[in-house]
Amino acid sequence: TMARRVRNDTEVAGCPMKPGDMILLSPGVYNEAVNIETDNLTIRGLDRNEVILDGEFELENGIRVLDTDGVVVENMTARNYVSNGFFWTGSDNYRGSYLTAYRNGDYGIYAFDSINGLLEHSYASGSPDAGFYIGQCYECNAVMDDVISEYNGLGYSGTTSGGNLYIINSRFNNNRAGIN
Repeated sequence: TMARRVRNDTEVAGCPMKPGDMILLSPGVYNEAVNIETDNLTIRGLDRNEVILDGEFELENGIRVLDTDGVVVENMTARNYVSNGFFWTGSDNYRGSYLTAYRNGDYGIYAFDSINGLLEHSYASGSPDAGFYIGQCYECNAVMDDVISEYNGLGYSGTTSGGNLYIINSRFNNNRAGIN
């Protein structure tokens, strides 16, 4: 297992990463923790059910996006991480689409101190804290649309959040509490 950091000066497969790039992930199981520090980067799996990030109950976060603008993560699964499946912190203009997060140690899909975001068409299950979290932001300017959260401690948690924060077209089933 290893942690991979993607920054402006990082090379992936011999190619330097820079803002505006797209990383396509082929189907497979990846036992990695990835930290993203490059603005305007898109990370896209080719098949949501077959691109699987697996923390093997040892790695902290599947994908952690740190202090960025415009990072998109889409079309993949994160499971078995000690903390979070997908995690944005200190980010602006973020998006998570077509994500599945299950059996992670804290949160499934987590946006902390991040603004102007969209979490959509995603599923979270089996997190002891919350399946989805958007919090520590005001004005959040965020939307959760078409998400399903089930069998978590909380379906959605939003500590110290508000200001143009919308949860629409979503379901919260069989959680200890639905929306908190």
